[in-house]
Amino acid sequence: MLSILDLFSIEKPVWPMETICATIGCSAPTAYRYLRDLVDAGLLARLGNGSYTLGPRVMTLDYQLRTVDPFFSMGHSLMRELSEQTGCDCVMTRMFDEEIVDTHRESASGGLDLAYGRGRPRPLFLGSAPKVILATLPRARLKRLFEKRAIEIRDAGMGETFEEFWRGLQKISKEGYYVSRGELEAQMASIGVPLFSSGPQATAALALVTSLQRFEFMDHGKLLKQLQATAQQIAAAVADHTIGAH
Repeated sequence: MLSILDLFSIEKPVWPMETICATIGCSAPTAYRYLRDLVDAGLLARLGNGSYTLGPRVMTLDYQLRTVDPFFSMGHSLMRELSEQTGCDCVMTRMFDEEIVDTHRESASGGLDLAYGRGRPRPLFLGSAPKVILATLPRARLKRLFEKRAIEIRDAGMGETFEEFWRGLQKISKEGYYVSRGELEAQMASIGVPLFSSGPQATAALALVTSLQRFEFMDHGKLLKQLQATAQQIAAAVADHTIGAH
């Protein structure tokens, strides 16, 4: 039933019941029951023409998530400061299972018109943020990921074989950062570092994003030091928050 929520997107925010039935492959009575339950829960809202869109509970849950997420609550002010210092957009990205999502962005004056905003799933193998997170994952998990998504990995230029994929991520892990030029968006560049809360596996990343043209004239070493310092401050604050919660 909850998979119905995955149908709604920026490109298609409204769905007629008949189209939902055909897409998820269920009978009209079953779809009606699912939709009624989702409307009752506030996750969907019924429109007058027999179509559905996301409901008010989704906005409430988004607010609650921002309130309780320690990375956001501990990091947003530090991200704003870093954005002001560098003139870049500062983006926090989280990995949930095999899904990569930007959870917060602080923009410099004017900001950037980025294709992927808060909450919109991103490609798993393009850009600096996903790669610095993937580089911290254990070999066994990456092997399973390669077996499931080898075509995407090859298309992203991350390796024809698992060993190539693994070696590339090990290089990123050793360096502790990754620079992306035009991978996710043709005219954009980013530099990303992993964000740790506990243990050796990152569940988030912090990145600075700017135009590719501007990035090439910036002091990359200084930019990296500023980014790493902010990431360390956020990680320390999250760790203190976690300890204090016990």
